Amino acid sequence: MRKPHQQADRWLRQAEHDLTIAQRHLQSGDYSDCCFMSEQVAQKAMKAFLYAQGERAVAEHSIVSMMKRAVTSDTAFQGLRERAAVLDQYYIPTRYPDALAEPAVPFESYTRDQASEALAIAREIVTLVTSKVR
Repeated sequence: MRKPHQQADRWLRQAEHDLTIAQRHLQSGDYSDCCFMSEQVAQKAMKAFLYAQGERAVAEHSIVSMMKRAVTSDTAFQGLRERAAVLDQYYIPTRYPDALAEPAVPFESYTRDQASEALAIAREIVTLVTSKVR
């Protein structure tokens, strides 16, 4: 990658946009969608950080795994790893009925508290990455 900061900025801008979408889902009561979008926000923000560090390709989907890599460059991510694990749980089950025990379906299975927590964690990650990348 020739321009790591430009690539990082693209990913971070998308994460910031997705954060507003996650907030809308919370406000409208679409809690599974808020949880999923919050996970996506964190994924994109972490990819932004890793690209800013010069990584050429980030095919990872686990936020915790990306944080483990990020800690080698900046220990500030260490404190968020445990909280980020919450978001990793929302990558698949928030979207696919067969990822949940029957008869559950995702849109009926997540609560406002879960969505609020997911959004707060995603916001923390974006704030940290922004402070490191920009």
